[in-house]
Amino acid sequence: MVSLFFVLLILKLVTGRYASPIRGQRLPPGPWQLPLIGSLHHLLLSRSGGLPHRAMRDLSRAHGPLMLLRLGAVPTLIVSSAEAAREVMRTHDAAFASRHLSATLDIITCGGKGILFSPYDDRWRELRRVCVHELFSQPRVLSFRPVREDEVARLLHAVSDGCRGGRAVNLSEKMCRMITDSVVRAAIGERCDHRDEFLHELDEAVRLTGGINLADLYPSSRLVRRLSVAARDMVKCQRNIYRIVQSIIRVRERAGAPEPERDEDLLGVLLKLQKDGGLQFELTTEMITAVILVTFFLLGARQRRRP
Repeated sequence: MVSLFFVLLILKLVTGRYASPIRGQRLPPGPWQLPLIGSLHHLLLSRSGGLPHRAMRDLSRAHGPLMLLRLGAVPTLIVSSAEAAREVMRTHDAAFASRHLSATLDIITCGGKGILFSPYDDRWRELRRVCVHELFSQPRVLSFRPVREDEVARLLHAVSDGCRGGRAVNLSEKMCRMITDSVVRAAIGERCDHRDEFLHELDEAVRLTGGINLADLYPSSRLVRRLSVAARDMVKCQRNIYRIVQSIIRVRERAGAPEPERDEDLLGVLLKLQKDGGLQFELTTEMITAVILVTFFLLGARQRRRP
């Protein structure tokens, strides 16, 4: 009896807060659901070989191009036709502009700071304007050409030296390091002493956000987040990544006024904007860290290392 009461209490804590927001609304059709897990059994027990996108394809053939699944406690709209996608991406673009912030993404982005997962509002539009005009403009990208050429030359020398004596060279690993060093130099003006640690933490963050875990399935449950191994691992990743980036920022700030050529890197531009102001919001060090972190993803620094 006590065990049954405990199970019912957990179900109440997990599902109680998330069930009400869409109650009473007209919803797209979808497959039948089970308590607590929602539609997950349709994906896990399908004949698609364990591939969720194929299971969703098969379900959409039965329920139409707009289909509602409930992944745990998260209602998920599945769009599977060009016409429906056009409605989402163009006609009703503003309604779908804000991206879903799962529990693990909420941790790694410090609540959606930065640009990728920030809510679609005036601050996001201002931050996007800063990134487009100050960070990723054509003149800024062209200014990094000497960095890219130098890193490619270093790569060729490393491959040439590694091939001496007929030895095999792990080209994938060297390419990953070359891309990472190029982006790091473009972002902060120099190589990072903690490059391998940084890559390891990014690898772990990509793994945690790409999988299915309890914290993402029941984001409103504090109990599940506390018990989730993925959430705890993501907290460690977030702390280590932000510690590395913020240590670089502190070194730059202690160095005082940068040299003229240092103004060209992304961190120098962001610190200058933070000092001069003129934005509609306060550009905090935490936001600068989030933007620099996003830069690694946007410019291709994060490639999955393979043996």
